[in-house]
Amino acid sequence: MFNLFKFGKKRSHQYVAASAPAQSTSTELIEKTSQPTVASGSIDHQDLYSGSTTLPPGKQLKLQLAVCYLPHPEKVHYGGEDAHFISDYGGGMMGVADGVGGWQESGVNPADYSRTLMLMSRAYLEGNDIFQEQAASRSGVLIDPRGALEAAHMNTKVPGSATACVMQLDQANGVLAAANLGDSGFMVVREGKELIRSKPLQHYFDCPLQFGAFPEFVEATDTADMADLYSITLRPGDVIVAGTDGLWDNCYISEIIAMSPRSPTDAQSSADAIAATARRHASDTEFASPYTREALSQGLDLPWWDKLLGMSFKGGKLHLKQLTGGKMDDITVLVAFVEATDIPPPPSPPSAEAQMDGGAADAASGAPAPAAAQ
Repeated sequence: MFNLFKFGKKRSHQYVAASAPAQSTSTELIEKTSQPTVASGSIDHQDLYSGSTTLPPGKQLKLQLAVCYLPHPEKVHYGGEDAHFISDYGGGMMGVADGVGGWQESGVNPADYSRTLMLMSRAYLEGNDIFQEQAASRSGVLIDPRGALEAAHMNTKVPGSATACVMQLDQANGVLAAANLGDSGFMVVREGKELIRSKPLQHYFDCPLQFGAFPEFVEATDTADMADLYSITLRPGDVIVAGTDGLWDNCYISEIIAMSPRSPTDAQSSADAIAATARRHASDTEFASPYTREALSQGLDLPWWDKLLGMSFKGGKLHLKQLTGGKMDDITVLVAFVEATDIPPPPSPPSAEAQMDGGAADAASGAPAPAAAQ
């Protein structure tokens, strides 16, 4: 039976707690587990961005979607462990999940869980496949990202675990609805500035909240009720950037904003540029990445012998080497440009001639004629 919270994420750095005793010579990673980096729990942002978008008559919002996925160089042969989906359904929706790499130690491909989770999330929101009964009982597009995560979690019965973030456009109101569990996430950029960014949910540093198949394959699991929920009124020209921790651990927000698209046609090139920058930083051992800065803030640093071996003399002072470098990982970047498009005209009612032809066809097939409206 797999313990989710023992393994957390598969780390690529070696560091120790800064407060560790000097006699300790272990090269194993030491986790600071006393306090969570971000407290878990559900946060409903409905009240922060209430209302609906004001658009000219005959216009509605739509997401122009793009994605770039760069698997970890050592995991390219099996496609990496991230998973995602994008869909134009209902004006646009997208999701991303990060399979927890610690499952490799149990002989499990972590991608099996993350891919199934995203497949189920999309099926729920689009009302197809195994969720046909739920689709038949609803009218219009279902706006329920938290429900998508819950349904996907309940129906993903394979070994593994994953973080997940699902977003969809409520086209009727021009509102982005989102649910996030773990350290994948998203941000909204408006007029070149950060409007809102999801917060990573972690049990402790580098061990995010995550879904797992309980009780079949894990001892415990986090649930969709613990996800943060967001409801954000969008405007034409807004940009949504989402991704796994391979993005957020290696890129600063200012960099992401600078590479955000300026038009719908720029969405793909923007996703490509952001992912390429994250990969470049991940490969740079001297880069002061968001990941290593957070590790330092948690009291984690290099072992003392590495600090001595890497020390330098600058400005008349001796400087011990600190933990630096990006975090090599799978990198998934999803970009959505919000645009105003024409509302399609309603379908034309069938002509009298077509109705007569349909009635004749029913009679020829022996089918009963439709009952008259009461």
